[in-house]
Amino acid sequence: MNLKNGLLRIVAKWPWMAAGFVVAVIGIAGVTRLMTAPLPEMQKPAESSKMLAADEQVIATLHGEENRTIVPLEEISPQLQVALVSTEDREFYEHRGMSLKAIIRAARANLKGGEIQQGGSTITQQLVRNTMPDIGKDRTYIRKMKEIFWAIRLEQEMSKPEIMERYLNTVYFGRGAYGAEAAARTYFKVSAAELTTGQAAYLAGMIRSPERYQIDRNLEGSVALRDRVLTGMETGGYLGAEAAAAGRSEDLQAQFKPGMTIEVDSPRAGYFVEYVRRILIRDFGLNDEQILAGGLQIHTTLDLKAQDAAEAAVRSTLDRPDDPEVALVAMDPQGRVRAMVGGREVDSIDRSRGFNFAADVNATGGGRQAGSAFKPIALAAFLDDGKSLSSRFSGASPIELNSPQCKNADGKPWKVGNYGNASYGAMDVTSATLSSVNTIYAQIMDDVVTPNKFMEIAGKTGISIPQYDAGCALALGTTDVTPMEMARAYTTFAQRGDRPETLVVTKITRPNGEVLAERKPRIEHTLETNVADSVNYVLERNVRSGTGTGARIGRPAAGKTGTTQNFANAWFAGYTPELTAVVWMGFAPNPDGTIPEMKQVRGKQVTGGSFPATIWKRFMVEALEGTKTSDFRRPKFGGEIVTPKMRVPEATLAGTDEPVEVDEVAEGAPKPTGNSASDMLAGNPPPPPPGPTSGSSEPEKPAKKTKQVFLPCFPFC
Repeated sequence: MNLKNGLLRIVAKWPWMAAGFVVAVIGIAGVTRLMTAPLPEMQKPAESSKMLAADEQVIATLHGEENRTIVPLEEISPQLQVALVSTEDREFYEHRGMSLKAIIRAARANLKGGEIQQGGSTITQQLVRNTMPDIGKDRTYIRKMKEIFWAIRLEQEMSKPEIMERYLNTVYFGRGAYGAEAAARTYFKVSAAELTTGQAAYLAGMIRSPERYQIDRNLEGSVALRDRVLTGMETGGYLGAEAAAAGRSEDLQAQFKPGMTIEVDSPRAGYFVEYVRRILIRDFGLNDEQILAGGLQIHTTLDLKAQDAAEAAVRSTLDRPDDPEVALVAMDPQGRVRAMVGGREVDSIDRSRGFNFAADVNATGGGRQAGSAFKPIALAAFLDDGKSLSSRFSGASPIELNSPQCKNADGKPWKVGNYGNASYGAMDVTSATLSSVNTIYAQIMDDVVTPNKFMEIAGKTGISIPQYDAGCALALGTTDVTPMEMARAYTTFAQRGDRPETLVVTKITRPNGEVLAERKPRIEHTLETNVADSVNYVLERNVRSGTGTGARIGRPAAGKTGTTQNFANAWFAGYTPELTAVVWMGFAPNPDGTIPEMKQVRGKQVTGGSFPATIWKRFMVEALEGTKTSDFRRPKFGGEIVTPKMRVPEATLAGTDEPVEVDEVAEGAPKPTGNSASDMLAGNPPPPPPGPTSGSSEPEKPAKKTKQVFLPCFPFC
């Protein structure tokens, strides 16, 4: 009671003293509470993602507005750190977040120079301003007080090296480059650890006004800025006179090597890079923010040697502005995509933003018609049904098929002709494939395979055919397909019936090394082994002496050409046991959706055995250089010999205006050999026609062409 009365007497006698005491207590309590309050959450800086080839080389940097690669402090040049301290915050290692000396010194320097040469904010204050969005950036005293307060708090939580590292990975250097690593690579094409003294001084000095001090726009000002920073480093005791002089002698203009500042920085493989980006969204559920700002490491299957070979093969074959488009996809036995070219403009910066003819689909959901490059699927279906390669059919042309499964949609017979309406006698299936005889494959579809069986085998190779495309014309490649799908199908043949899943991304990791997703090769045995071996046997002979002689590479190789109606598309799909590659050529569609013809490209008609086979050959020779040569397995011959009814062409068909379906140019194809069916039944395959062995590197002289007779196409013009 006496204490209470005493306090009351003190308050009554000295009211202002009592009020001051209360205010002091409240203030101390408030400051104590603030100094122990949790720091506002610092904004996580966006970090560019890297796309890596199979050998871990960087093939692309993906970023949005902020191109940033976060690196530890030990991977940033000490000269840049020193230059930054001498320019921005000389007392950085002494103060606790704010510096009155720095504020006074900056004011004097700016008044003397007539421009802002120094800032009063410490490095810590700048970091607060750049990473704590709630602080704001308004030029007000309240905002400044918040910045100072949280800078002091930040110094209590983080060490000086941690603050320096965070700052140098956050600050903007112009040209879309955020952080020291991106800046070093954007301006000088070196890492942050490799910066010279002069380069470090320039980057440290231009932080205050990056757009003003761009070397290509203000060389004189940029050099003066660098020299001013070097002088400050020297006078501040951070740099010796000799080192400062060496920094001033550097040729800043010659060192300047500006990098691209688009969202995807990729010197090569642009189509592949853009394809992978779409895969990340479609198959891995990532969004653009994660891809462009998540600092991901995206490991892919691309083989840079093979990619360079692919781009060189295209570039050396098609180098004229009016040349058609081209696509190439290469796949290894495990389904890993090793190379991709999605268009002829392989050297264009914007190549990744156009239509990718290697893998993109058109508005109707497909790629392009494959022509006779689809015949191996019909061949596989024929063999899978237990039939023999020695089965013989009439190669007469044209013929008409009137069965329900082959009739046209209007109920009229399907009329088929060979290229140039050339007629052949009775031929075994191997010879019919080497000569790419349409009428024989039409009969195979009508008498043995059926559209449903064809679609079943196509599915086993990885090609899904919509039901509305069902029809006997499937054997002639009338459904749309992409080079990527064709590469997978032909890889299934090459690998003796083992169908791989297409693989382009093997692993995705976060900046801390955490594995976000991982994919390994997946292979399923879908096609009977001897069926695949038999297809390989026929297609290897086709490269030796059939329509694919332009693709001989001096080692065992198999393949098939494809040329569609009116020369709208040309293909070569081929493989060795080690690598599959598919090449497509054709013009982009006209505005009305029609496909231009390739009848006159450099004065000649484009067939699968011409430009596409040349590109394939040039690619494979380079891509396979130094690899072991392997042979295909010999199949077990046998099976049921089919002797179908002979369809004698109507004499009135030839020379009329009736539409007849034709495709494929059997350029250099052999004449029928006349091998007997009994030889095949005995397990003896027909001998190869005259010509070099599979190991020959000299191309055989093609047979003289017959006069070309163009028949109207039906129904796929």
